[in-house]
Parts: sequence; C-alpha cells; structure tokens
Amino acid sequence: MKSVLWLKDHIGVTLLAMLILWICSMAAMNLSFFNPVQRAIKNFSLSDVYYQMMQQSGQAETSGLITIIDATSYYDRGKIGEMMQQISQCNPAVVGVDCIYEGFRGDTLGSNLLAEGIFTLPNPIFAFKLNNYDEEKGEFTSTRHSFFTFVGDLTEGFSNISYDSNGITVRNLVTQKIVNGDTLCSLPYQMARAFTSDVEQFASTEERIIDYTPTVFPVVPCDSILQNAALLKDRIVFIGATHDDADMHFSPFGRIPGTVIQAYILQTLLEHHKTHEVNFWLMLLISFAVILLTDVMQTKLRRWGQGLKNPWLRLVFSSALTRNLINFIWIGFLLYINFLLFSLYDIYFNPTFMLVSIALLVEARLFYEAGKEAYKIHTS
Repeated sequence: MKSVLWLKDHIGVTLLAMLILWICSMAAMNLSFFNPVQRAIKNFSLSDVYYQMMQQSGQAETSGLITIIDATSYYDRGKIGEMMQQISQCNPAVVGVDCIYEGFRGDTLGSNLLAEGIFTLPNPIFAFKLNNYDEEKGEFTSTRHSFFTFVGDLTEGFSNISYDSNGITVRNLVTQKIVNGDTLCSLPYQMARAFTSDVEQFASTEERIIDYTPTVFPVVPCDSILQNAALLKDRIVFIGATHDDADMHFSPFGRIPGTVIQAYILQTLLEHHKTHEVNFWLMLLISFAVILLTDVMQTKLRRWGQGLKNPWLRLVFSSALTRNLINFIWIGFLLYINFLLFSLYDIYFNPTFMLVSIALLVEARLFYEAGKEAYKIHTS
C-alpha cells in the first residue's frame, strides 16, 4: 500500500508539471500578447542545433556529385545562352536550371540565343514557380514558367522550397504538389529521377526532413565554366543565383541561397536519407516516463540530503536550488542522448515538451505538496 501511494505521488507531480506546461502553451498560442513567443516556438527545432553542432565540429564534406553554377551576375540573355553552350561542352550528367526567364522582354535576339543554348543542354530540367497560395484549400492555384518551355517536350519541376508566408526555416521537402487537379513534381525530384531510376516518390501530402548534414557544394562562376570543366563532367549541375537577396532562405545554418537548399534536397533524395520522427503519442509516453523517473530521483536526493548529519550539507542537498542545478545537468545528458540518436541512427525525438516539463518539476512538487497539505487541513 505504501509503494502504491509513493508511486501515486510521483505520478501526480509528473502530471501536474505537464499540466502547467500545457496551460502555458495554450496561453502562448491563443493570446495575442504572446505572439512573439508563439513565433519563436514555431520557428524552433532542435534538429537545427544538431546540424549546427555538426558544422562546428568540422564534419563538412565536399560533394563529389553536385555542382552549382553561379549565374547571379548574368542578366544579358545572349551571354546566358553562351554560358549554356559552355556547360554543354563540359558533358554534365543532368542540368537543373533554377532560374525562370519570363517573356521576350523586348530582347528577341537575346531570347533566341538563350533558347538555342538551352536546347543544347544534356538532360535539362527547368524550374517553374507555384503561385497564388490558397490558405483555405492549402493549395497553389497557378504556375509561372519560362518563355521557352512551351516549345517542345521539356521536363519541368517546381522550385518552391517554402510553402507558407511565415518566413520560417526551411526544414522539410516535398516531391509533389497538386495544382488544379494536376500532380506536379519538384525540381530536385525531377533531377534525381533524370540521374537515376532509383528514386522514391512521396505522396503529395508527405513531408520529409531535409538532410542538412554539412556539405560543401562546389560553386563555379558563370564566367569560368570551361576552366572548371572537371567540376561539371558527369555531375549533376544546378544553374542558379547564389548572391541574390530575393532568393535567400532560412536554414539551420542561417540564410543561404535557395539553390543551395535545392542541392541539399537533391542530395537527400539521392541518398535515400529518411529521418524517422517519433510520433506524438510515443513522444508523450516516453516524456511521461522520463519526467516520472526524474521526479523519483529528485525525491530520493532530497530525502538523502535531509538525512545528512552536517547541517550545511543537509541544507545544500535538500534545497530547490540544488535540485534545479541537477535538473540542468540531467537535461544536458538527455540532450546528448537525443543528439546521438539523431546523428547516428536518424531518429528525431522532439524533446522540448519533456525537457521543459522537467524544468518545471521542482515548482510542480511544491504546488503538489501544498495542495496535499491544504486538503489535509480541509478534511481534518
């Protein structure tokens, strides 16, 4: 009977800590006063921290498969056409054009030269944009293409990498979107499929975490392509802008060019990399067990401290400050285990709920014991 009551107390404290966090979360999500907090929570993911740790540890490797052509400084369509022909001479395996050239814009000669260069590319895949996002339907309703894609049977893929207007970090990839009943594929997916038939296709509603394992993708300036032919031969080549402020997006490493994110997505697809996210209910069950274990350890420490003969040691080891300090060390240990699961086994367990609940345990224990004492006084 005593053991049952002992466990009941720990379960009560654990549930109270989780309840306090839930109430605070609901307040942060539903009260306009907490809008900055809500945005911060929405934009936070420990996977970003893990990738930053990998980068700081010097683990970045140079890609031996993907090269980026930086076409930021080329605006003249005639020069762009010449650049395309030079790329063709280097014999790349697949070329992804992560740029959209709309209309002739009064430069008919330049546009014709651009089109001539485009049609010399081996295995070209052309970008288009999904436009006019309908918040109610959760779908895009129109598309925007380059002028030459209406001529001939060309392969296209949408180049959107962010699907809402919140400006949050790009963490997930999709390979398909449905627009007006048509299933459209992404640019990296089309490029991966042009390179190899061994590519997994996801459902239009499925998202995967992008593998941001630090990688250096060689960048070749648009005016020195032939001098760097070895970086293009038999490789997958992205043509894009790496210094265009309009095409910068937030990643775990801060703001980086959209073309670099496309390269990470392509690499994720080619390597069949899948991060296994722990589902909500399993996360909740594991969190409950760990929070319960933490409260048991805290209680044993407090009772052990109360039994010490030295009054100063008794004060130190039974104080809330010491328990909070041990909580801090325990949380660091749990984060390290979580990082190992993520980096070694591709398992992503979002520990935010668990860790914040652990941080609230000391206060939850004080509330719980005060409530028990008040109940005893009321019933006596």
